[in-house]
Amino acid sequence: MKWWAVLIFITGGAGAANAPGAVCVAKDLARQDCRLKEGAYNVRLLSETVAWFDGTWHTVEEMPLKGRQSAWEKMRFEMMNGWPILQLWIWDQGAAEGQVQSLHWLTVSLSNRKFVVLAEGVVRKRRPKAEAPKDKPEFLYDAWQPHGAKALKGGGIEWTLAADKKTLKRTDYGL
Repeated sequence: MKWWAVLIFITGGAGAANAPGAVCVAKDLARQDCRLKEGAYNVRLLSETVAWFDGTWHTVEEMPLKGRQSAWEKMRFEMMNGWPILQLWIWDQGAAEGQVQSLHWLTVSLSNRKFVVLAEGVVRKRRPKAEAPKDKPEFLYDAWQPHGAKALKGGGIEWTLAADKKTLKRTDYGL
């Protein structure tokens, strides 16, 4: 077997080693303290704030759904057609008698020192199991809504959540 084939096998494939973007690991998600780096951008996510350095300017904004009452599911930062895009999957604290929680997916631009929510939607719901201990809750989950964001050849981003599809363009947000 060739040396490059062994390397691809060990790393899980060439695509996995070169996957675009940066994501928070489980430990960082649990403590709500994560650093992501992509190109010249260095992003720090905390329970209360989002701070980023674009190579020239340092900017700090409030975290959407901030605070320890929310739970982080996933955080991803990547450059899409040169556009710095942060995607956040955050569970809210729950509502109504059943304490049904919603997983909010936010697609955010960090361009020109501006924190701009480009699109937002709920991609999943969960409710606590009645028999689970209060200090370590367990949940019953609904199915995921199909969703995604991908860079388009024309420079925009195609944002899809279930049947809702839109094209996000920098010019629509003054960026």
